[in-house]
Amino acid sequence: MQRTLVVSIFLLSLSVLSFGQDFRSIDGTGNDSLDRGSKGAPLRQRTEFAFSDGISELAGIDRENPRVISNVLFAQDDENITDEGNRSDYLWVFGQFLDHDLSLVDLDQNDLLTIMIPTDDAWFSPTGPPMPMLRSLPLEGTGTDINNPRRYRNQVTSFIDGSAIYGSDQARSDFLRTNDGSGKLRTSQGNLPPWNTIDGEYNSNCLNPMPEYAEMEDEGDNIRLFVTGDVRANENPLLLSMHTIFIREHNRICDELVEENPEWIGDDDKIFFTARKYLTAYLQGIVYYEWLPSQGVYLSNYSGYQAMDPSIFNVFSAAAFRMGHTLINSELIRMSNSGGEIPSGNISLRDAFFNPLAINLAGGIEPYLKGMATQTQQGMDCKVIDDVRNFLFGTPDEGGMDLAAININRGRERGLADYNTVRNNFGKPQVQTFFGLTGDQESADLLESIYDDIDDVDPWVGMLAERHLPNDALFGDLIMVIMEEQFQLLRDGDRYYFENDDFTTEEIEIFKNTTLHDVIMRNTDIEIMQTNVFQAMQHTEIPNGPDLTNLQLEAVAYPNPTFGEIHIKLYAELENSLHLSLFDPYGRMVSTDEWDVVRGDNFMTMNIGDKYPRGIYNLMIESSNSFNILKIVKEK
Repeated sequence: MQRTLVVSIFLLSLSVLSFGQDFRSIDGTGNDSLDRGSKGAPLRQRTEFAFSDGISELAGIDRENPRVISNVLFAQDDENITDEGNRSDYLWVFGQFLDHDLSLVDLDQNDLLTIMIPTDDAWFSPTGPPMPMLRSLPLEGTGTDINNPRRYRNQVTSFIDGSAIYGSDQARSDFLRTNDGSGKLRTSQGNLPPWNTIDGEYNSNCLNPMPEYAEMEDEGDNIRLFVTGDVRANENPLLLSMHTIFIREHNRICDELVEENPEWIGDDDKIFFTARKYLTAYLQGIVYYEWLPSQGVYLSNYSGYQAMDPSIFNVFSAAAFRMGHTLINSELIRMSNSGGEIPSGNISLRDAFFNPLAINLAGGIEPYLKGMATQTQQGMDCKVIDDVRNFLFGTPDEGGMDLAAININRGRERGLADYNTVRNNFGKPQVQTFFGLTGDQESADLLESIYDDIDDVDPWVGMLAERHLPNDALFGDLIMVIMEEQFQLLRDGDRYYFENDDFTTEEIEIFKNTTLHDVIMRNTDIEIMQTNVFQAMQHTEIPNGPDLTNLQLEAVAYPNPTFGEIHIKLYAELENSLHLSLFDPYGRMVSTDEWDVVRGDNFMTMNIGDKYPRGIYNLMIESSNSFNILKIVKEK
């Protein structure tokens, strides 16, 4: 595999490490004497209970129907409202990957809630069935009386420990390992995660009976899915791409460990657990020194381990960390190494849900990783794209659901208090008016049309609606304080956090300075990508641009597809004057231009914005003795 960036593991003291050192457990137990933050431990009730009956009945039962709120506040239609901070799709994709590393609350298959469809709904039929959603499975023994309200159990470890890669239980972990003396994780053809088949390959027979770790709810015994450390990995190909690069990174570390310590060959556990230890340190470094700061979240300097409860807050799981649902784009860009489209083009998010073959059919994860880097995510606001607001896991009235309505109802069934009460619980002053919440009169008027009282606003809605903090912060002050407190607890309350673990000073500095870009580049065939992948950058803006073969009129157009502006990089053997002709999808020439070029690489910018409709265009570039034709895909 080609390496644009090769970074050695720099483990200066590896040769003296012994397997007798202290490794974190798979299920998170043993981190402290109370096993807080382990798989199966309760979510932490950081805010006051607000069940309508004080025990288990949904909070806010007198508030508006969640689907009505979604239709009034969250409808985005086809409009793109991009992040003013120019953060890329990597921000929300890595956030989803991290969310699945931190929390999972099982659903109760015997407790069905319904969301009624409004009579004037533009997407779902009011005469059809209501929108179903399952309640969260309660912690055994809770919800019995006013002194014992319903609580919830985290089914994965709370720690940033790579559980989404390695699993939170022994059965899943055992399946994911090769167990062949190499310490590596299993992969399938294409260096992808294993499938839920007898040998991990797609064309083999499915495991039968299908074990819990290899199935996705009720998908059936013959549905083929990738198996990773978390059951939700198949939700979309961008998420699967994140899983894949960290699987590859684990296996890369294994190779370096054996190269540094040939006497370890064949000692599967020693290699596996040491590689897991180092990969988790890389992951934590990316979270605390790159991903959080990219959102404006800066924690106090680390001062060492403290015996505190690192468990995930109920309000974090059920509301605050669902902020990413407003950041999602409806189109997944699939880009070649040269910055152009791949032959099969882009794919809509609605067509990519639980479609793991979209990875194989795109030729691997690289097109997704390249595309994510160029596309600016949607803005943090009360707007959600149709792909998840009307087409979540299916078309309307045929299995499609509304993630915004579900999030609102999720907060209610988990007993979360209203937005102002949550503010009070985190030491923030309550807002007095809707304009005081949003800072924008139009948004305030919409909120007031739904909620008569500022003290009735659902917490997830209020968190997305609140005015952003200054200095390019991604969100407002309530999400900020929850993020700061939760991630400080996850850091300071983790005995195995890398700055507290038995690493050398040199190793700790490496973990702090290793970026997601580094992990991507050393585990893929991608040739060029911006250093900070959390900031969107067009392919042409990357220093030195895409590499071209030194052939006359060798050229590339990027980004491709484009919404308007497109860049042309061209190699010319001689100084020359070129003629450019643009042909529309019907073969008609719609514009011409002249381009004076010098010997070597040349750059030009064109704009095919509102003037031209969506479709496939051909750009002919001609000299006196040569020509080239570039295909350009114009989006809306």
